[in-house]
Amino acid sequence: MSDSVKVIDNYLPAQDYLIIKRFIESKNFAWFYFDGKIKPTNKLFDYQFVHIFYRDNHINSEHFNILTPLIDKLQPKSLIRIKANLNPITKELIEFENHADQDFKSKAAIYYLNNNNGYTMIGDTKINSVGNRMVFFDADQEHYGTNSTDCNNRMLINFNYF
Repeated sequence: MSDSVKVIDNYLPAQDYLIIKRFIESKNFAWFYFDGKIKPTNKLFDYQFVHIFYRDNHINSEHFNILTPLIDKLQPKSLIRIKANLNPITKELIEFENHADQDFKSKAAIYYLNNNNGYTMIGDTKINSVGNRMVFFDADQEHYGTNSTDCNNRMLINFNYF
């Protein structure tokens, strides 16, 4: 594993993890269609559902407080963006476009909400999607994710911060 990638399993106590996971999986949580995983495209299967918790220096979601255990443990100096992603199942695993979250020095963390056969590639490091796992890396580092083929969706929360 790369020195610039750090993975922590069982990041939150099980009770905190389950509260977040169950709420985000519930019918009370709104997902919004985004055409293109990184930017709008017309490619088949290149879409995802997102929920923006925080961006442009303000809270963007009435459900922001559900993230309190994660933010308290993360201890950011300042937030840039917090976004949940939901990638639906397909018959074949799709590797999405390689990208960097930010074009300036900052930090990124991905918190996986469910177990599935999807993954994130950060450079040469493959991180499997395991619920309650957090991965840390530089936000200007190229990476890509996938969907899954063994459950209805792959869900995660992406943090960009200082």
